[in-house]
Amino acid sequence: MRAALLLPTSPDGGPGAAPPGPRAPGPARRPTYWSAPEPRNLTRGSIMVYTADVLIVGAGGSGMAAAISAASSGASVVVLEKCPQVGGSTALSVGSFTAANTSYQFRAGVNDSIDLFVEDMKTANGPYEARENQSLRRILAENAGPTVEWLSSLGVQFLGPTPEPPYDKPRMHNVLPNSRAYRDALLRECRRLGVTIYTSMRVDELLRNTDGEIIGAAANGTRYFGRRGVVLTTGDYSASTELKAKHVGEDAARIPPVNPANTGDGFYLGEKAGGYTLQMDRLYEGLRFAPSKRPDLIKMLPSVPALNRVMRFVVERLPKNLLAYVIRGALTSWIGPNVTMYQAGAILVDSTGRRLANEDTDSAMARAVAATGSNTGFMVFDKQVAQKFSAWPNPVSTFPGVAYAYVQDYKRYRPDVYHRADTLEELANEIGVDPATLRATVDRWNQNVQDGKDEDHGRQHLGNGVTQGPFYALGPMNAYITLADGGLGVDDQLRVVREDGTPVPGLWAAGSTGQGGLQLLNHGLHIGWAMVSGRIVGRNVAASPHRTDMRVASTGPATADA
Repeated sequence: MRAALLLPTSPDGGPGAAPPGPRAPGPARRPTYWSAPEPRNLTRGSIMVYTADVLIVGAGGSGMAAAISAASSGASVVVLEKCPQVGGSTALSVGSFTAANTSYQFRAGVNDSIDLFVEDMKTANGPYEARENQSLRRILAENAGPTVEWLSSLGVQFLGPTPEPPYDKPRMHNVLPNSRAYRDALLRECRRLGVTIYTSMRVDELLRNTDGEIIGAAANGTRYFGRRGVVLTTGDYSASTELKAKHVGEDAARIPPVNPANTGDGFYLGEKAGGYTLQMDRLYEGLRFAPSKRPDLIKMLPSVPALNRVMRFVVERLPKNLLAYVIRGALTSWIGPNVTMYQAGAILVDSTGRRLANEDTDSAMARAVAATGSNTGFMVFDKQVAQKFSAWPNPVSTFPGVAYAYVQDYKRYRPDVYHRADTLEELANEIGVDPATLRATVDRWNQNVQDGKDEDHGRQHLGNGVTQGPFYALGPMNAYITLADGGLGVDDQLRVVREDGTPVPGLWAAGSTGQGGLQLLNHGLHIGWAMVSGRIVGRNVAASPHRTDMRVASTGPATADA
């Protein structure tokens, strides 16, 4: 998506009034001032102007990390967040952080190195290694460990490290008590350092001076300027129907996001400023169980530093089997079933009882479920599969190295999605689908298995069919996109760059917005990149010189106070 940078909206509603992408419906909310003091401001004509050294667009994990880093370097910082609250996708995540050479590893007797970490990431990438941004990967590997220590200094506590294949060393650090601990710790530090965060402030456009430098942004009729630079940390584009359709296809565009605020704002803004995007075809599509109506105790736990320290002390001393028991409850809510259950013989049906898709891949199943209109699917299997996935090494869902949830755990923790019946007809009534349709679907599938070929969807791993009662179903499940792995092109300093590699003056990016071709193909790397890149970009922007020309190009008299 290429276009010239929109000029700021004039007071009379002249050129430049169009937003960079789809806008959320409804009137603009009144901004909330999360931190004091307010930035310096002045009025030019009818336009309010706010000025700071560093302007950051987006108050998720990477944005707040950038704000803290810049403020710690002596810069004044303003952050604009379009949502009513801060935290972004970081606060919605499972919360694992993968890093090497941490104090947690040292205490656990793990002998690790940056080179080993890089080699393991290469292995995890598989065929995607050819697409890797090796320079940014090295930056992530070298800075992930120090960033875990930095977060710990802010009061964040971790459980771990825990192992995860194909890594040779345990590197996954799991935040306690939940991912909101990141948000709360970062927000506390922002307040302590005097960072100003405005919520309900969606940026419509970036502002540039007569030299072509990005010097600020317009939001809700107000102009905000960053004398040293502007940073885009708006998350990914998993909620942008337009970008998903353009880069992946209409089937993927139908799948809803986990975070509906990830509408790709930074991608629109960055491209219009002269930057470019890469790896926009990579989406994390999959099925998740519908949220439980029962309270999730882990998500309800408050994040208080003193309490977190006590919790870590207790959790580290729990017997492994008891810890696994505690974590299984979260597993049955956060994570969908492993594709290995389908390989053993399970099938995916829709709300009518018809089989939906080739169950070999998560993306095919997610797209098929989303296309039903109801976005509802059920996994159906028999006694053979239930027995196989009732004990190690065959979990239904996995939190690597910590806990594994089996079929019986869903009966215990999620009776709302666990269904068992002696006959297929009884199972159909249990899950609300037509008994005759489900019977015909299963008979057709069993014939395909017997013939050794899936005539309907081309599935390769057929398993043993659905033949032996009692019969089971897990669901309803809904299709979601958890992450989108595209990003603006950035250099090693995290400056937004053009396709020829030259930087867009004054514009920087971090987190998912500034992913720059990183693969991040294992758990805990997206949170790692959010925090690492945020810290680096904040420091780099704060060290940049003041711009001398803060006049907005081709508009009226409003300027920043240089």
